[in-house]
Amino acid sequence: MQNLNIQTGFLYLIIFLSGFAGLGYEMVWTRMLGIGLGHEVISVLAVVGALFCGMALGAWRLDTRVSQSPRPGRWYAVLESGIGLWSLALVFLIPWTHPFGAALIDVDPSMLRQWSVAFALPFFLLLPATFAMGATLPAMERFFSRLRQNGWSIGGIYAANTFGAVLGILMTTFVIAPAVGFRTTAVILSMINFTCALAVISGPAQSERQRPPVPTQHATAQRSPRIFATLFLTGFLGIGYEVLAVRVASQLLENTVYSFAGLLAVYLTGTASGAAIYQKFAVRRHDDIVLTCLLQCLALFCLVSIAMLPFSERLFLSMRGIAGGGMPGSIAAEMGFAAVIFFLPTVLMGAIFSHLAQSARSASGGIGRAISMNTLGASLAPVTFGVILLPAIGAKLSLVAVSLGYLCLIPSRRWKLWIPTAIPVSLAVIILSAPTAFNFITLTPGSRIVAHMEGVMAAVSVIKDSRKDTYLKVNNKFVMGGTGSRFSDWSQGHIPLLLHPNPKKALFLGLGTGATFAASADYPQLVSHGVELVPEVVEVLPYFEKATGPIANNPRLKIHVADARRFVNSCSQSFDVIVADLFHPARDGAGFLYTVEHFQAIKSLMNPGGVFCQWLPVYQMDLDVLRTIIRTFMHVFPDGKGFIATYSLKTPIVGLVSNGGHNVRYPTDYMNKRITEPLLARKLASLRLDSNYTLFGNFIAGSRELIDFAGQGSLNTDDRPLIIFKAPQFAYTGNAPAYERLFALLDTFHPEPDQILKSARTAEESAVHDRLKAYWAARNRFLHAGVGVNQTARLKEMLDQVKNPLLAIVRESPDFEAAYDPLLAMAHQLYETNPDAAQRLLRELEEVNPQRQEARQLRKHYRN
Repeated sequence: MQNLNIQTGFLYLIIFLSGFAGLGYEMVWTRMLGIGLGHEVISVLAVVGALFCGMALGAWRLDTRVSQSPRPGRWYAVLESGIGLWSLALVFLIPWTHPFGAALIDVDPSMLRQWSVAFALPFFLLLPATFAMGATLPAMERFFSRLRQNGWSIGGIYAANTFGAVLGILMTTFVIAPAVGFRTTAVILSMINFTCALAVISGPAQSERQRPPVPTQHATAQRSPRIFATLFLTGFLGIGYEVLAVRVASQLLENTVYSFAGLLAVYLTGTASGAAIYQKFAVRRHDDIVLTCLLQCLALFCLVSIAMLPFSERLFLSMRGIAGGGMPGSIAAEMGFAAVIFFLPTVLMGAIFSHLAQSARSASGGIGRAISMNTLGASLAPVTFGVILLPAIGAKLSLVAVSLGYLCLIPSRRWKLWIPTAIPVSLAVIILSAPTAFNFITLTPGSRIVAHMEGVMAAVSVIKDSRKDTYLKVNNKFVMGGTGSRFSDWSQGHIPLLLHPNPKKALFLGLGTGATFAASADYPQLVSHGVELVPEVVEVLPYFEKATGPIANNPRLKIHVADARRFVNSCSQSFDVIVADLFHPARDGAGFLYTVEHFQAIKSLMNPGGVFCQWLPVYQMDLDVLRTIIRTFMHVFPDGKGFIATYSLKTPIVGLVSNGGHNVRYPTDYMNKRITEPLLARKLASLRLDSNYTLFGNFIAGSRELIDFAGQGSLNTDDRPLIIFKAPQFAYTGNAPAYERLFALLDTFHPEPDQILKSARTAEESAVHDRLKAYWAARNRFLHAGVGVNQTARLKEMLDQVKNPLLAIVRESPDFEAAYDPLLAMAHQLYETNPDAAQRLLRELEEVNPQRQEARQLRKHYRN
């Protein structure tokens, strides 16, 4: 007996390790495939569906053969070996398919075409492994049953496998993949498969032929169509609940790679716990009473969790406070919050699956078909609930529909057993009657929601603040710009466009409010393409026409709803200017937009003499992530230069600019010849970008300084995307002011004019060089002077803070308008209450900058 218990424990360990590898593969394969197929929701769900369908096919096709074989242990070993061998092949095959998949989908595919390719390619590519995965659990169940001479084992085996999956997703995401990359992770996981196969074939499987079949009294014969239909629908509803709850939670969580790993781990922990509880304590019976009670409890627990969602924001903040903040505390709070949503429902889900699978078991099979139907239902849920139902009826109604759906599966026709359903039905009515919506949108005082859309990828909100400015929020976390930031957004479009002498075609990756993209409308000969991942962002663009103008009606501006990586990989056009917008590095998947391979793909689309600009949100990353991105960029574009987009201390933005590998230097009269259209000249004057000094005054570093700043270290690659693993550290803990990181850059760099301008050969050109250098010194001094300034509407108080620092800056560089213009405006405002003080301020402006006439003219105007 003791030997039997040891062998039983050994088999539980084997199936635990098998589950570890299985979920590890899912994490690795879906991310590797997303590089070529895109991160649009259609592609992501198609890949997951392909993985599930392969497993369902394997479980169904091999069920009878494995169950009736006298050597199920050998079957199990062969299946694990097959998974390991094919996973090693996929290490090379998946990257090879990236250009092939992108080309098949094309730039602007129909939904049917994109879905078909995104499903078919991974389905057939992964099929040898997923087919074998589907049959491992049935093989182990039959092997285990023969060993124990007990046919009641599915709950324990399923629990062990799922607990292994929990550890697999956590270890793969938090430890293995960040340390060694996806390919090496896949190799490590394949070694686990081989270990499982070898352990079984050299141990318990050696004498399996001598073990008799499981006695018939431990098997059941309830393999009716109703059982399999219930398995299909419980899989369908279970994953539907997960998809909907994750979408609601995404409005509160940081949405990093760790956020989603934590949510999945909690979901699987509940499922495994339910299976284990069922195995340990369930009554050994298969009648309808057990299933009826389980379904009623599941519906109730789902609705209780749903009822708590309106309070989830306060609950989550409380958990984060208790956990202590920081990255460990924040992730613990995310998982604790996930437990509130998932744990009790998933415990019942695990118990119900175990009960149904056990009911489907017979001497000739049944477990494999049970797994197959459940997995097939699960594969259809993301599309049904995430793509169709959620945008159509909203999160609340969809979640309630899932919960009540379980009640429709109750098998018993005895009316007394239906009486308890009144409790979940009553709770559903209360939830639907409550005025609360599951939209968690943080508003500042005086702000209001103008529009809100529950989209297939994200919840998109348009908000108007107390100053009547409109801004865009995605999932309540990411502010994607607005009318209040339009000058900064316009500059991000104009700077790279101006750095090209005559652009004819431009590509903008990422739209946000569309203001950066709209800058290209000011260039009459320019045709621009804009790419945006989230469809709902494109739908709300009309709310931002104050910043963009009617870009939807401009025939020269073409908008594509697509994943930026896939668009670049499948695009056959070439461009004079390519602008990559501010991609939040901590957002799950965004790190792939900063990889070596992506930058190389962009480089291949650049025309000779083309310009590529990658804008970086310094306020959303720490210096380590910033160095990694710069190091990666400079590896592909060794001619890279650094620019800043604005003089904001709160939201500093740095641009990495390349001329396609050519060390371009601009003539000292470049802007005089570059700006020939009067309308463009007026627009640039309003942005302070109409001269050599205002354009090149944004230059902060040459290639050598950027390389030195980045230092030695690893690159961000598709195989090892360091950014998606490193950037969350800042998202969870970043409290340091953004200007500290900006100053770390500016105080490190010491640019020289000949890094951006052609060498001076005349006295006039030397003067331009000197003035530009003075402009840079004034710019840096201006930024440092802004620290600690208390923004106030009280003019005297404001003048006391900034007058002397700004006058000193104007004296240092007469060309630095950002210091001159505010003093001029304050003098004009001051004249209404204190004319003498206004005159004194204007005289001081004349003294420090006699070249500009505005102060003198305004003073004369006041005298008259």
